[in-house]
Formats: sequence, structure tokens, C-alpha cells
Amino acid sequence: MSETPEDDAAEPQSTESAPDAEPRSTEIPESLNFRVPRVSLLAVLAVAACAVPLATTSGPVGLLVFLIPLALLWAVLRPGTTVDAERIKTRTLVGGRTLRWESLKGLAITKQSKVRASTTDGAEVTLPTVRPRDLPAIALVSRGHLPDPTARSTDED
Repeated sequence: MSETPEDDAAEPQSTESAPDAEPRSTEIPESLNFRVPRVSLLAVLAVAACAVPLATTSGPVGLLVFLIPLALLWAVLRPGTTVDAERIKTRTLVGGRTLRWESLKGLAITKQSKVRASTTDGAEVTLPTVRPRDLPAIALVSRGHLPDPTARSTDED
């Protein structure tokens, strides 16, 4: 009999949270950040743990082994792409670039399933960590600068 009051208490909580969840899903975010998944830091931690015995038994020169996990940490945390209504900002391992929507001809997908931005001056810029599946979200955040590739056109009907 004690199960019935617990079940009754759970029902109002779920109905109260349902109306709040619906408006949030229809809101368009200000910007999107595409980064390397943070779970990759576990691999960096594993490499660092494996480097400890080698670094501590090899003398002062062995401490250079710790440069490997530091380089991997940089490779996980640095690259990324940020998209908002005004621009696309890319960050690579050693640099970055800001592309305004007005300077873009469009986005293209390479054979390796990477996304590249073509500029009006003929340059092509790879968008780090962006995949083809992300294009509808980018189109939504761009506020009309980029057409949604999944939208059906009137010619198809």
C-alpha cells in the first residue's frame, strides 16, 4: 500500500516538467560550439598515467615524456568551431579564422565527411569538429544565411 502514494507523488512532477521542456526545445540558441568530445580526456589521462613510470625512472631527461600527454591535451581542447548569426569562428591546433556569413559562398562536404566553407575570394576553410549531421543545426543558428539541407524544396513535390 505504500507504493500508491509514491506513484501519485511522481505523476505531478512529470506533468509539471513536461510543459517547461516543450518551449525550450523550440528556442533557437544564440551560438553553437563544436568541440572534440570531452570523453577524449580519459585517453589523455591514460597516456599520462602510463608516462609516469617511464618519466620517473629515466632521470631528468625522462620528464620530457610528459610532453606527449600535454600535446594530446592541446589536441583535444584546442580545435573547434563556433557558429552564430554573424560568423563562423574556427580554431585549429596552431591558428584560427573568422568567417562572416557575407563572405561565404557555401559549405561543402568532402569525401572524408569533413565540412568545408568556401569563401567568395576562393579560399576553402575546413571547419574542425563539424560533421555533415551538424548542418541542419548550423542552418538554424545562421538565421537564414545558410539554407537547411534537410528541408524539402517545392520542386521535389
